[in-house]
Amino acid sequence: MSSRASFRPSPLLIGQCILILFGLGLLYTIPPAQGRILLVPITGQARTGLAAEAVRHGARLVSAGPWTGSLLVDGDRAALSGPLLRHGVLLLSSQAGGCTERFL
Repeated sequence: MSSRASFRPSPLLIGQCILILFGLGLLYTIPPAQGRILLVPITGQARTGLAAEAVRHGARLVSAGPWTGSLLVDGDRAALSGPLLRHGVLLLSSQAGGCTERFL
């Protein structure tokens, strides 16, 4: 008989790997404190007036985002996050949305 040991990862190891992957994904999507931020409306109502709402809170419009209704802006995360989240808009890192130099 051959004694082949089969590798079975422990639930703790699997949980740690999941947390690491989730954490890396979260770090990749968090918008910068200052700079290019992708605004993604999550409701139809949030799309209405998104540009005006962003500008009202200090953002400078850069271009349309890669997804329908999204906008790429230059702004301050602290000034934008509260009002825009209440308006139904997610703030993401511009890299998370695929915004590279070719979109600018």
